[in-house]
Amino acid sequence: MTVEQPDDPTASAGAAEPGHPAPKGSARAWGSLRRRLQVLVLVVLVAVFALLAVALGSMAQASAADREMMERLGPATTSVERLQSAYVDQETGMRGYLLTGQEDFLRPFTAATAVIAAEQRLLAGAVPELGGSLAAVTAAHDDWSANAALPLIDLRRAGDVAQASALAARGVGKSRFDALRQRVDALRTQIRSEADTAYAAAAAARSRLVVVLGVVAALAVALGLITLPLQRRWVLAPLHRLGEDVAAVADGDYAHPIRDDGLLELATVGRGVATMRDRLTAHADLTARAERRRAHADQAERMADTLRRDVIVELSSLTMDLTAAAGRHPRAAAELHAVVRRLDLTITAIRKAIFGRPDPLPPPA
Repeated sequence: MTVEQPDDPTASAGAAEPGHPAPKGSARAWGSLRRRLQVLVLVVLVAVFALLAVALGSMAQASAADREMMERLGPATTSVERLQSAYVDQETGMRGYLLTGQEDFLRPFTAATAVIAAEQRLLAGAVPELGGSLAAVTAAHDDWSANAALPLIDLRRAGDVAQASALAARGVGKSRFDALRQRVDALRTQIRSEADTAYAAAAAARSRLVVVLGVVAALAVALGLITLPLQRRWVLAPLHRLGEDVAAVADGDYAHPIRDDGLLELATVGRGVATMRDRLTAHADLTARAERRRAHADQAERMADTLRRDVIVELSSLTMDLTAAAGRHPRAAAELHAVVRRLDLTITAIRKAIFGRPDPLPPPA
């Protein structure tokens, strides 16, 4: 009898088991969690830095506008008001002196001269771009002072009240002072226009800053709202499916497929579990086949023992009986010896089939 030879274990272990599909590479299409987080962080950083750049630009613009208002346009606005007040003080002092002839009325006129010079210097440094308007104011004041105020004061001081009054009545000083007032008003308007522009720029910059802060807050909320479903889709759902598959295999369903339809990291774990499952299945199959071969060998051994103990012994006894009968009956000896030879051949064939040789091995000492 022949015994079944064992199969190649490496071939069994490497063969694909039925119902265990090979990985489809879907994890590579999904990409790894690290790559997704890198892309997400990159997008967020780009958005944050862009918003930060806008915010910093808005802050810088608002700060520059505030600084311009505080250091230049604010002082210029105050200065032009003081300049206007000094001109009015000179004009008022001149009128009082012309009416009364008292030198006390000229004190504001004289004091305003230094104030006018200081304010003109301040305006020249604060608003150099308005130098033309400031020059027109200075020229109008010089014209009023040289051609109206000082000549009238000199006439009144010389005692020529009639001539001074006649010139004042003709509006020699008023027309020139009105021209001066118009030049100052034009300068004031230009300064206020620049101040309004700077204020509007600061307000617009602050509005942009508020918008940027609102966008940052909205971005944070949107990031939180996006992160939750992405976490479920990228991590929790594939991990739950992998857990179900592993639990099914652990419960003995070795034909259950291990899905790798998630992240690369989870797919790597899934493929490792599938490989381990396949090797355990192959090992179990090899063990089952070995048990079947062992049972078959035991059955064959029992059959050989039966043949050796019963059939061969009976055939040997029958051969001896026929040989004895041939000795007692010479006439039938030839036929009996022929039967004995056939029985010997049969015994030899049985022994060869059982032991692989015509004669049994000697029993161990």
